[in-house]
Amino acid sequence: MIFTGYMFLPVRFAIDFPMVPPMDKHVVPVLTVMAATMLVASLRDSVPHQPGLLPKSMLARALIAMLLLGAVGTAVTNGDRIVTPLDVKQGLRLYDGVSVAISYALTILPVLLGRKFFASPETHRLILIVFCVAACGYALLALYEIRMSPGLNRSVYGFTPHSWRQHVRGGGFRPMVFMEHGLRVSLFFAMALIAAVGLFRMGWKTGPMLLAIGWLFVTVVLSKSLGALIIALLIIPMVFFLSTRMLILAAAVIAMTVLTYPMLRGGGYVPVDRITSFANSIDAQRAASFTTRLENEDLLLERAAKRPIFGWGGFGRSRVRNEKGHDIVIPDGYWVIIIGVGGWSRYLGEFGLMTVPMLFLFLQRGRMQISRDTAILSIILAGNMIDLIPNSGQTPITWLIAGALWGRLEYKSTDKGDEKGGDPPPDDRTRDTEPRYARDFGTRPPPRRANGQRAIQARYTRYTGDHQSKS
Repeated sequence: MIFTGYMFLPVRFAIDFPMVPPMDKHVVPVLTVMAATMLVASLRDSVPHQPGLLPKSMLARALIAMLLLGAVGTAVTNGDRIVTPLDVKQGLRLYDGVSVAISYALTILPVLLGRKFFASPETHRLILIVFCVAACGYALLALYEIRMSPGLNRSVYGFTPHSWRQHVRGGGFRPMVFMEHGLRVSLFFAMALIAAVGLFRMGWKTGPMLLAIGWLFVTVVLSKSLGALIIALLIIPMVFFLSTRMLILAAAVIAMTVLTYPMLRGGGYVPVDRITSFANSIDAQRAASFTTRLENEDLLLERAAKRPIFGWGGFGRSRVRNEKGHDIVIPDGYWVIIIGVGGWSRYLGEFGLMTVPMLFLFLQRGRMQISRDTAILSIILAGNMIDLIPNSGQTPITWLIAGALWGRLEYKSTDKGDEKGGDPPPDDRTRDTEPRYARDFGTRPPPRRANGQRAIQARYTRYTGDHQSKS
């Protein structure tokens, strides 16, 4: 449901109720899944052993509290008006802070659902399969727009969600389909391509996976997004050649780099000159665009530094204007946008929820048997984190994967597994054995049939079958 809503529901169409955020394509599918799970839970009273919605980790709860309370803090510390020659930005009220806090709660709801229902390694593989299959079908629509121009959203819903001019690239078109921007589409296919390579690496349906890899790679290239292509080409060799533990290490390094990127950027530790020279060697136009982004980031960081804890709030209060009141910046990177709007409280709350589970998986690698499914899901999330530096590719799928990794931290291995941190032998994946993982449900363990009861049931079934055949 979350995948389907993200891929096909219209952009910029929402039902706006008082006090709560607009019900758009990101919120409606999540609330639908939430309502469905509550309905099933109420009808199945005989299966009460499910983890709660809130994570057990105190750090995860602290990050959620920082995010929600930070929204209220932003409203309290931004009661002043901002007067410019063109308009007046009114001060924020406590009402605004509570409304934004509710919006944040709905935004991170996929984290809680992913942690509750997609915590086991088996469900991690299911996410990879769904990702791959959904993207292969979605590629048909993307290839149509690459050939005919991005107009499906206009044909179906009657409007174009973003500037059509931005999707003319290299003598052709960048697909937009039903997403906010063509960059989101390209990132979606890049992440699905990594998932397909991971499934192939694990030996899952080798022939179809080879076709899927080729199909998705062609789609990523034709989507004309250099960033998504670089992310795919950076991570695919890791999936092919690194062991499970090394994949977890790579994901943790990327996560730590992204989490500390604002400090690295502000301290001058990011080699922006070398990156600009490299981009200039590929395409002068893209290098000029990259330079413009860096200049905008410097201006936005300078303004954000004036209110570092809770930020400036929404309604354009964090934007930079000249003496005439004109907006002179174009914010692109998600990280710099949320630092300006919500300060460090929002940045650490959001990016902490996305990156900390990858760090914990690496720190606890010696005590946990981490399967390759989980490692590939981690590196996919790490690739998404890279895109949040230059772009704003944060989606419900991002939060769902983060929640699945938080849930994996609550699972405990019941056998030693491979000492080198690799995959279990193929026979162990296909043989009908006892579950290799057990989740801590607290004082009420999940029901489990004893081996002796299974043996008695098998003898009874065999006896009754033999008796009926003889009679």
